[in-house]
Amino acid sequence: MRGPIARLCRLFGMLALVVTLTTAGCQTLKNGLSQKLTHWKMLDDKALDDPIQAVGGDGIVFVPEQMSSPLTRHQLAQASPEVLVTYYSPIFVQQKVDSRAQKYPYPPEYDMIGEARLKREADGKLTSYVAGSPKVYAIVKKLPIDGSDHYQLTYTAWYPAHPRMKAFDLEEAEIDSCVLRVTLDIENAPLFYETIAACGCFHKVFVQKWIEDKDRAVYGPPEKDKKYCVERNVKDAIHWEVAGLVDEPREQPRRPVVFLKAGEHRVFGMGSAARLRMPPVALQHKYEMTSYAELYEVAVDGTNERAGFFDMKNGGKVRGGERRKEKFLMSFVGVDDAGRPRADDQIKLHFDQDDWNNPAIYGKYLRLPPGTLSLTSYLDK
Repeated sequence: MRGPIARLCRLFGMLALVVTLTTAGCQTLKNGLSQKLTHWKMLDDKALDDPIQAVGGDGIVFVPEQMSSPLTRHQLAQASPEVLVTYYSPIFVQQKVDSRAQKYPYPPEYDMIGEARLKREADGKLTSYVAGSPKVYAIVKKLPIDGSDHYQLTYTAWYPAHPRMKAFDLEEAEIDSCVLRVTLDIENAPLFYETIAACGCFHKVFVQKWIEDKDRAVYGPPEKDKKYCVERNVKDAIHWEVAGLVDEPREQPRRPVVFLKAGEHRVFGMGSAARLRMPPVALQHKYEMTSYAELYEVAVDGTNERAGFFDMKNGGKVRGGERRKEKFLMSFVGVDDAGRPRADDQIKLHFDQDDWNNPAIYGKYLRLPPGTLSLTSYLDK
């Protein structure tokens, strides 16, 4: 009985914490949870020298089918959206572990990104699942940010599940995800990168090193309790965490490299392929990149029917992707179906504090140097 009793004690302890903090105010609770649950140590640029060793000695490197040659800033400035989304398609370095040695083993395929699929259950209900060859779903948008039009490239990779990693794992559920968004300057070179889970959890920002360097020259040291100058303290809100800097030649930027934890699928490092020493071909798995629009017209197994990977009648949430324990606990502070993956245009940030697709968020949460998002040309300097 020791195991069940211990789990009950942890559950009641967490409930007591939620109730106690709720009486102090929802914002206090959300800030506290953000600090406690969403911050962890990141790999530095040395990880690019030997990415497999950096993730613990065992890993898979998911690479795009089309590995394009380097382009100059002049070429990028004239590139089409189709060229840009291919050129910046990321490399994912996925950590692997022998989970048989862990307290809670899980199938190794849970750390393999795959294809979004649909099946109909015996009761007629549609259920989403992930299987098959590696696939990444991409979105290209051009939108005004701080008065200038910028391309944003979003890449989503789906995993079969988030396995149980601990005794009381709020995130244990079918279907997991990693979302990467790249915001380009007006000449189509990267400014900053964001990573997030499709549920809106674990939002991280990585900025180009030159932005941080310019920030220090303009503003001096970071604000109170901040590591980087580009981070901003925002009153009565969960602050954004700048998790690292990406250092690459400004004249010839390359695709991003994303490091991911085994099981949890959390991002724990980011760098540029310009500095990456590629692992042996035997460790590389090519992925197919396709349009995110395909997720709204997925073939249902064994039928001629097509339907959405997301239930658009239920807030664009992934069918069957509930995190029941997390949903229950976070309902006390008004978070809608916490932890459940959803369509890109339905993602909320930081416990539903902001919309993922609101272009005004950058000026609010990042202290960018003057002119970063303007029409000032790097090439003319």
